[in-house]
Amino acid sequence: MPTSADPAQRPAQLALANGLRVRLLPQRASSQAAALLRVHAGSHDAPTDYPGLAHFLEHLLFLGSRDYPAADGLMPFVQGHGGQLNASTRERHTDFFFQIPARHFEHALLRLLDMLAHPLLDPDAQLREREVLHAEFHARAQDAETLCDAALGRAMAPAHPFSGFHAGNRETLPVEDHAFQQALFGYHRRFYQAGQIELLLAGPQTPEILLQLAELAAAKLPAGRVASPQAPALCKTKDGWLRLQLDSVQPRLLIAFVFDGVREQSPAALDYLGVWVESQAPGGLAQQLREAGLCRSVKLRVPYWYEDQGVAVIEMLPMEKGNDERATLVDAVLDWLRFFSEGAHWPSCWEDYRLIRRRNLQVAEPLAQLRYWVEPWAWGADSDEAGIRQALAAITRQVTDYAPLVLTADATVCPIIDTEGFPLRMAFEAALQPNRIDWEWQQPARNPWLSGEVARHEARGLPTALSWSGPQDKGGQGALFLRWQFTGGLPSSSLWHALAHVIRPSIWAAHQAGVALQFDDVGDAWLLRLEGFAEAIPTILGDIIALFAAPPATAFIEDSRHADNDTLRGDTMLLRQLLDRLPRMLGPAVTTLNSPVQADSAELTKTWQCAIWQGLAVGFAEDMSGPIAHALEALPGRSVLANSAVTNTPHKRWLSVGNQAPRDDTALLLFCPLPAITPECEAAWRVLAKQLEGAFYRRLRSELQLGYAVFSRFSQFGSRTGIVFGVQSPTASAAQILEHIEAFLSSFREKLAEDTAAFSEQLAREAANTHVADEMDLRARASQAWQSLMSGHEIDHPQQVAAAMRALKPHDLTAASEALRRGTGGWVVLSNAAAPNMSWT
Repeated sequence: MPTSADPAQRPAQLALANGLRVRLLPQRASSQAAALLRVHAGSHDAPTDYPGLAHFLEHLLFLGSRDYPAADGLMPFVQGHGGQLNASTRERHTDFFFQIPARHFEHALLRLLDMLAHPLLDPDAQLREREVLHAEFHARAQDAETLCDAALGRAMAPAHPFSGFHAGNRETLPVEDHAFQQALFGYHRRFYQAGQIELLLAGPQTPEILLQLAELAAAKLPAGRVASPQAPALCKTKDGWLRLQLDSVQPRLLIAFVFDGVREQSPAALDYLGVWVESQAPGGLAQQLREAGLCRSVKLRVPYWYEDQGVAVIEMLPMEKGNDERATLVDAVLDWLRFFSEGAHWPSCWEDYRLIRRRNLQVAEPLAQLRYWVEPWAWGADSDEAGIRQALAAITRQVTDYAPLVLTADATVCPIIDTEGFPLRMAFEAALQPNRIDWEWQQPARNPWLSGEVARHEARGLPTALSWSGPQDKGGQGALFLRWQFTGGLPSSSLWHALAHVIRPSIWAAHQAGVALQFDDVGDAWLLRLEGFAEAIPTILGDIIALFAAPPATAFIEDSRHADNDTLRGDTMLLRQLLDRLPRMLGPAVTTLNSPVQADSAELTKTWQCAIWQGLAVGFAEDMSGPIAHALEALPGRSVLANSAVTNTPHKRWLSVGNQAPRDDTALLLFCPLPAITPECEAAWRVLAKQLEGAFYRRLRSELQLGYAVFSRFSQFGSRTGIVFGVQSPTASAAQILEHIEAFLSSFREKLAEDTAAFSEQLAREAANTHVADEMDLRARASQAWQSLMSGHEIDHPQQVAAAMRALKPHDLTAASEALRRGTGGWVVLSNAAAPNMSWT
């Protein structure tokens, strides 16, 4: 089988005997393997009498199959071996995907195939899972993007499924009815067969072995033929402007375009257009709208696409002036689209687009590559440039010649409308007239980090605070970490927000260049992280350092508008927002997040003067040490090898983040730090966390049905390490959630104490064997080394923990479980609710 070392070479599609379509991506430089299975059927293919049936089935498939009970199914297997997995039901397809260390790949693949081909679909499990979907429905009913798309659907022809409701809830999923069960099993038989399935496999296996695995998959799936239902015509029934009432989110403005009967290359053309719509480059649309005081951000997304029809949305977050001049903002975007459709911009913009896509593929993990290549818009070295250019011309001609739908989503009061799905408060309104502006648009500046080459040479000497860790990554990637601590007390959080604001365009540009750039405040330190294409990192670092040392004055002005306070957004999942806040709340002894004080350049200068920094470089070639050392010469602060060991105390702290009125859910994180910073303690808690994970999920999500967002895992936040539990519930209070967690920990501890067989030596050995990151997995290796240094350990700390795991005895797990239950290392709760009693500080 022919293979290519070119990451932009589109993998060929093979058709196996029973109809299964396969793409294979051999990746010799990876220690991970991944699978993505796409069933070409989704929510629009489900019976209209049962909205949500397709999504419901996706959930049910994880609840046990013929050869693998739920406790030994795909989810616990992949998570237990340090992998990642998920599933997604869209309008016309359903995806199941996972990534796992390559040695476990076949066992995971067999579990995936069995759950798709032979699910149990147990009636009692269906009843429990319906409650989970009902909770998810309530959460999505507060999601801004979901509600905006539902509002746009009200302007479409009612015969088209885009105008309908497909999420599902308790009322639309009558699992007790025989007719529903017939529909559920019928949908599974019709679509979960080889003719409807596309399978993509990636990993370090040889092409021949990957093909054998694909043929194994084909043998496990029933044969069948492709069934591609025709969608009715997609058209608007109403033109003009809509308004949607959203009370707890930042106002947004959407311009929606409807396409039907367009060219085959239209999805690729929209992807190309989206890169330039969202560009943060000087002279680009986003930058000019921001400088005009109209808009903070702009992006293009495609909420629906099937065959030759779809809906594309340009979504903006207006500033105050933009809210007042919405028609001018809409007119500006349409005017820019006319400008950008001119042929003179194509050659250089197309070349940059190719460089961006190629660079991102160079650094993508196996699963990310599969998720890229499965999409119809994916650019590859074989893409039809002329066809994409013609499709772009047709699209831009259509969007500029016909009036779009314009949706304003803000807190303006609107009437409740009759709908079978998500509750909507909306109205149609008259179109506004713009104030015409001569914008004098420019072609976005080219990204210098895409094509610049660094002069390689070895450094004569590296700063003592920079640890250099090999070996060189075979895929040409590297990772650089920096941490600043402050000897003159903690800096104002407003300073961090100012710097975070000023590097936002750099984050975007670095991503284009194949480097993930992250700047975090963890309460007692600032962290800078650059991972990806090694050759670009020194240049990016040098430019970031210059911005950190002397940010423009506007950064401090803008900061006051964007700094986080105790307000939770209504457009992002509560648990995710709490997880984002937790690291910086673990440092100082605070009980809430307060609005930061306005900062200025003088305060920043003073802060840098009392800063000390420490760093780690992983995976770079030796001749990259010179460019990195040169960039670090301008780094603010002093180079000091600091001891970061943290001593935890058995205090119970409750940290509250203010909730917003219309939100009904309660979210709670319980973080339990290690009681001792030793390899032995960490080994016991890591193995204990693996035992807890599945049991906690089953108890609180499946049995108690508290909500669809439930998890537990071993985690590190800044320099603090421990086990974190998370629950988001539409029905339980914070006090009730905490009671359920405490009850679970007590019962689990009793089980360990009474039954020594509950301690699995095999689990401990497997944890030891997989704990030390593979040398070929740069991201995992770099992250593990950095976490060790952050916790005050040496880089070889993971090897010490692995050795301690191999020596674990049953009483070690029992003692760890008791220490966890009692909060020997302290408990920290972060919630959108107040503490239930005075026992919490």
